[in-house]
Amino acid sequence: MKKNYNLKGNIRFIFQKTWHIDKILVLATFVQIPGLVLIPLLGAYLPKYTVQMVSEGAGSIALMSGLILLSGIILLLHIIDKYTGAKIQWRSFGCRFQFMNLCNQKIMNIDYEMLESPNGQNQMQKAQNALMNLNSGIQQLFAQLISLTSNIIGLITYSVVLWTFNSWVVLLLFGMTVVCYFFNHANNKWYHRHMDNWVPIDRKINYIKEKSGDFTVAKDMRMYDMGSWFDELFESYLYERLFWHKKGEQRAFLVDFITVTMNLLRDGIAYVVLLYQSVNGGLSIADFVLYFTLIGQYSGWLLGTVSGYTQMQSTSLEICDIRRFLDMEDTLNHSTGNPVPTLTPEVVLKDVSFKYRSSEHLTLKHINLTIKPGEKIAVVGLNGAGKTTLVKLICGLYTPTEGHIEVNHTNVAAFNIDEYYSMFSVVFQDIVLMPVSVAKNIALCQESDIDYEKVDSVLKMADLYDKVQTLPHKEKTLLLKSVQDHAVDLSGGEQQKLALARALYKGGQILILDEPTAALDPISENCMYQKYNELTQNTTSIFISHRLSSTRFCDRILFLENGEIVEQGTHEELIRKRGKYAQLFHVQSQYYKEGALE
Repeated sequence: MKKNYNLKGNIRFIFQKTWHIDKILVLATFVQIPGLVLIPLLGAYLPKYTVQMVSEGAGSIALMSGLILLSGIILLLHIIDKYTGAKIQWRSFGCRFQFMNLCNQKIMNIDYEMLESPNGQNQMQKAQNALMNLNSGIQQLFAQLISLTSNIIGLITYSVVLWTFNSWVVLLLFGMTVVCYFFNHANNKWYHRHMDNWVPIDRKINYIKEKSGDFTVAKDMRMYDMGSWFDELFESYLYERLFWHKKGEQRAFLVDFITVTMNLLRDGIAYVVLLYQSVNGGLSIADFVLYFTLIGQYSGWLLGTVSGYTQMQSTSLEICDIRRFLDMEDTLNHSTGNPVPTLTPEVVLKDVSFKYRSSEHLTLKHINLTIKPGEKIAVVGLNGAGKTTLVKLICGLYTPTEGHIEVNHTNVAAFNIDEYYSMFSVVFQDIVLMPVSVAKNIALCQESDIDYEKVDSVLKMADLYDKVQTLPHKEKTLLLKSVQDHAVDLSGGEQQKLALARALYKGGQILILDEPTAALDPISENCMYQKYNELTQNTTSIFISHRLSSTRFCDRILFLENGEIVEQGTHEELIRKRGKYAQLFHVQSQYYKEGALE
């Protein structure tokens, strides 16, 4: 169900969150408002008081005493305003980062399938855009709220005072300013309504900018002359982005022109009425000075109110983007669930089919599969057969479109998903290394919690121990030269071995290797899998590999084609069957093994 957000609700949301984050920021907001109203009001009364006292022949002592008192109050209010303003500006900066952290937590905990979808990516990008810089709505909200509230209070106060002078002047000033507001409001609505046209473009531009400076692709950029291709892509996306930017600027210019014209006409008429009253209405010099100042300031209160409300609406639209992302509903169970098995479980897929949100066709079709505790399963097939999708379903990253998955006769949906994840040690195709030490990349925890004996053990299991011992600080050597000074970079094969060590360190009941040895040669890959077979005798293991010879040791091999299990059995059984597995094995064996097909 799509939620509707409004300005009032968004302000309440921000204040509730901020009250828990920083109470001083909320209190300083309310402290600053009265001074912003009193300072210009006292500033308008000061010249009137001076002219009136002089006109009435007041003594110098009385005149100076009054001026010093009024000036002292104004000075004190200025000091309070500057102090609270600095507090608000500084604390708003920290508040924005707290909201960024909320979004980051959402990114890390939202259902993977939701985050991976185009809608999820767009919602995430919008939320990040709303928090990206110093001018973002969240950081400016409190200053905007102070400005709007003080302008409204000032507008009401000045309206009452000016009404006693001439009610038509108040109506004129108010009415023409409201017209300006509607032009600005329409422009803001247009901007947010068309944001979906350029947010995907921004994502593509950001991707090109990121990859252009990515150290890991620098070699390919040079060897394949990708620079010119990236330039062409950047220029094409930039042209699209500038098209929408130009349209926005043209509308903004038109609105500004109308606003300036209306303001000149409005103020001109008001001053003509004031001059007429002073010449023909018997207005005193002191009152003329006061009303002249008030009319000028009244325009400021009106413009401030309109501008403040417009800014608040614009900020509210940004907050809507943040709230929509934070409120994206998860389909997986993140609350209390059944206890996960402590021993290696049985996993059963019952008539499981899966379709990606952006696709009209099923990626997996009616999979029925039982994985026994401790069984070694190999999943093989051509690219696009659905191998990775299958293991993501088993891991709980995806929810079946049809059918369901059971672990020890319990539907996966009944488990807390975060506890369910703890059962798996997975190495996916894309290896992610962090700019921290080798040990932290393996243990993925604080320094004080790392078991270095276990780190050395899994490094030996992954055949990476000897390499790590040659590094400057061994297990404490920092990785990623592109981020850390005095760091080192590992080769592709070494990165995969480190990822394998990470999986072993976690020690889940089910080990899944999704082609993690693609950077290794066939002999090294076969040795690696054989070693894993020895080290995980009591652990259920699922191996995905495009090299069929590396999975001969498995208890069972599943051959996937077009999202279906078309063949399954041991290596020998499938070879004797002389079906699609045997054909593919025969083709591969010609490249790296002679006499394999018996």
